[in-house]
Amino acid sequence: MQIMIIHAAIYFAFYIMGAYATTDILRLLKGSIISVNDKECYCPVCHNRISLKEQIPIAAFIINRGRCRYCRSRIPVSNLFFEFFLFEAMSFTAKALNFSILSYVCCMAIYEGTKFVCLIIFGKREQEFVKNLICSVCNNFIIFIFLFCLFIMGQCVASCA
Repeated sequence: MQIMIIHAAIYFAFYIMGAYATTDILRLLKGSIISVNDKECYCPVCHNRISLKEQIPIAAFIINRGRCRYCRSRIPVSNLFFEFFLFEAMSFTAKALNFSILSYVCCMAIYEGTKFVCLIIFGKREQEFVKNLICSVCNNFIIFIFLFCLFIMGQCVASCA
């Protein structure tokens, strides 16, 4: 039972990381003026602040019918697919490799590799790119440490069972 709870926590972390990755990567791409460290999310059209409940990955997109609550502008479906892709890719990898430390490393490679590919394809932002990239890596490091703890707990519980 404990291992199922830990695996559910890992899946939930992947779910949240999919949404975070969208924000993280979009803020590193060409045309973005918002810093990676800005805690708030904004509609790119009307610039209204997006509340935390409106940032729930995948669910918020469906509930709001893919539109901004304020100006009703369309949210790109690509954001939804991107969140879903990362969630599924990391979840499948973790499950396929039995939630091992290798699966953790592979999941982090998927996350950072996706960021790298997006930067190559869509171009990096011109303003303070290096500063924002360093902030992004530091923020991700904190997330990765938390996720590493979950994987270690899972390994400990599995070995004791």
